[in-house]
Amino acid sequence: MSNNNNIDEAVSKQLLNSLGKMKEMSRKMEEKQELKRWSEISVPLTMKDALKRLTKDELSDIRKRLEISGASQLKKADLIELLCKEIPLSLKSTIGNLDLERYKLIQKIIRKGGFIENPSLKPHQINYFRDTGIVFSGTFNGKKVAVIPEEVIESSFFEENEEQITTICRRNTEWIKLTQGFLYYYGTLNLSEISDLLEKYTNETVRLADYLRVIEDASSYYKQFKMDQSGFSYFSVMDPKIVKQEHQIRKDIPYFPFSKEDLLKAGEPEFNDRNESYLQFVHFLTQNYQISKKEADGIVEECICATQIGEEPNQILQFLQTRLEFPDLDTVQACMEKVVNLMNNTRQWFLKGFTPEELLAQERKSLLPLPDQESKVYDLAAKKKIGRNDPCPCGSGKKYKKCCGK
Repeated sequence: MSNNNNIDEAVSKQLLNSLGKMKEMSRKMEEKQELKRWSEISVPLTMKDALKRLTKDELSDIRKRLEISGASQLKKADLIELLCKEIPLSLKSTIGNLDLERYKLIQKIIRKGGFIENPSLKPHQINYFRDTGIVFSGTFNGKKVAVIPEEVIESSFFEENEEQITTICRRNTEWIKLTQGFLYYYGTLNLSEISDLLEKYTNETVRLADYLRVIEDASSYYKQFKMDQSGFSYFSVMDPKIVKQEHQIRKDIPYFPFSKEDLLKAGEPEFNDRNESYLQFVHFLTQNYQISKKEADGIVEECICATQIGEEPNQILQFLQTRLEFPDLDTVQACMEKVVNLMNNTRQWFLKGFTPEELLAQERKSLLPLPDQESKVYDLAAKKKIGRNDPCPCGSGKKYKKCCGK
């Protein structure tokens, strides 16, 4: 037995060492990429000088985005020459995929003479703009800048088509925000479902070819959703197939009828539906533990994520045990009550955007009772005296003294 333990320890150490090396390698790679993003750049910037800064693979990414065929075998210098011609000619299709946020950024850079300092862009958003061939990042006079090449600035396209561009970008903004709002509340939807919902909320027929170009482009910039064989899913959905299975189980229940305003709000990046049960839980944590409101908010948000993937109350309480100390049974019970209240009032993917409370009349089993049928929290609700050697009421299977009663 001792030999087996030694082997297990050796394997564990080896795995930990390997993971540590992988993390270190990933960190160094990201540092290298970050240095390259902000390497010295000239202002004003010609298209040729901008493209010379890129690798052959990065140039190929631009070529693919612009759907330029018959150029995959070109050498780097020849590919640069081709892109110098094609990027300005492709402005109509490139700009036609943008929303107002991205278009306004391009307008701002042009108004500022071709560059702005300290752009508020995440690394993947900088990469996105680089792949369009329109905006490039670097360091100029010791400051981080985003630069548009002269050939784009001098193009008559923007001035001649400003009204039309604004109309298209406004439509795209609505498509993107509504889509992100649908997926925030419903989790996963197929293309047909999204098309029906879009037409319902916009009162317009949606040309799917245009929509798909816009939404795929937005996915690269916002990273709020992903696409696979199941359709479109919110970025934190772990298994889209399970979400769709749960939808099918409830095929007689419609998708919750949100207002258009609510969906547009939910479509904003980093939106979080902080309802009353959410705020009560945050308040409980800040009142009972020495943690900041931001830390408490993060903990409650993780509980929401666990709820969305179908975790039970006792599993969430076990997670909380890794983040918080429970000095006595009263604290355990009070925390469990907040957990159950949060879960019962959270709009869930599996429930098509309804809360369990809202579906109580139709699906009584969806309501998470305290206690539940398996009595995982029965002792808490009944306030029975629990000895230190009794099973912990959180459902972990451990003795109370070894779990929440530590």
